Amino acid sequence: MEINKTIKNKNNLIIFDNQEIINKTDVKIKDNHLFFNQENEFFVVLNNFDKFPKIKLEIAKGKKVKLYLLSNQNHKTKIEYQIKVNNNSELTLFTDFSSTRNTSADISLNIDAYESSKIKILNSLIFNGKLDFTYHLNLRERNARADIELLNIGKKTSEFMIEQRVSHLAVSTVSNINNWLIATDDSKLNFSVTGKIEKGMEHSKCHQSNKGIMLSDKCEISVIPQLLIDEYDVEASHGAAIGQMDELQLYYLLSRGLSEKEARELIISGYTSPFIQMIEDTDIQKLISSKIKRAIRGKTNNG
Repeated sequence: MEINKTIKNKNNLIIFDNQEIINKTDVKIKDNHLFFNQENEFFVVLNNFDKFPKIKLEIAKGKKVKLYLLSNQNHKTKIEYQIKVNNNSELTLFTDFSSTRNTSADISLNIDAYESSKIKILNSLIFNGKLDFTYHLNLRERNARADIELLNIGKKTSEFMIEQRVSHLAVSTVSNINNWLIATDDSKLNFSVTGKIEKGMEHSKCHQSNKGIMLSDKCEISVIPQLLIDEYDVEASHGAAIGQMDELQLYYLLSRGLSEKEARELIISGYTSPFIQMIEDTDIQKLISSKIKRAIRGKTNNG
C-alpha cells in the first residue's frame, strides 16, 4: 500500500517501510527503540514492516507528546508494541491498525504508566480478515491515569479477538475505557475487557463501558466485562449494551421527516462521530472518517 500523501508530507514523521526506516525527526532510534524527549506531535507509520517483532516507544520524564501510530499490514504478521510513559509525562496516543487486503495479524500493545503520568488513547480497528489484539495497560505508580476510547468496525467476514486488561498496581490510579463496536455482514467481534485493582491500591478508580450495534442478522458481537477488585476503598463500574438498531429511535427520526436511509445513517453517526471528533489532527481525522464510511457503506439498509 502506498502511504497516504498527506501523511508523507507530515513533519516529525517516522516510516517503517518494508525493511527500511525513514526518520524525519529528532527522535533517537536504536534498532527497535524510539525515545521521545521533545514535546511535539509525531507520526509513526508501519507499512508492511516486520523486521522487528517488538517495537519500543518511550516518553521522557515530564514531556507532553502526541503520537499517531499508523499500521498497515497486508500479509500475515505478529508484532508487539511496548510503550513506557515516564513520571509526570503526558501521552496522547492515536492508533490505527488496519489492512487493505484480507489477511491475519496478531498485535499486542503493552503500556506501562508511571507516577503522575496521563495517557489518552484512541484506538481505531478497521481490519480486513482476522485480528487478534491484546491490550495490556499497567498503572504502575501513584496518580497514573489512562482514558481509552476504542472504535471497532467489522465488515464482510472479518473476525476480531480483542483482550483488554487494565491493572491498577498503585494507589490513586484512574482508568476509563469506552468501547464503541459496530458489526456488519458476517463479521464477528469478540471482546474480553478486564479491570483489576490490586489489594492495598486504595482511592483508585476503574470504569468501563461497552456499546455495540449490529447491522445484519448474521454478524456477532460478544463482550465479557470483568472487574477484579481486591480493595474496598475504590470506585469501579462496568457495563455492556449490545443489540440491533433501536427501532423506537428509528421511528422517531422517521416521524421527523427523515428517510429511512437518512435515519439509519444518523443513528450510526452517533457511534462514530464522537470518536472522530476526538482526533486532533485534521488529516488523520479525514483519513479515518473515509475508512469508516467505506466500512459501513450500504450497511445502513435493512439486512
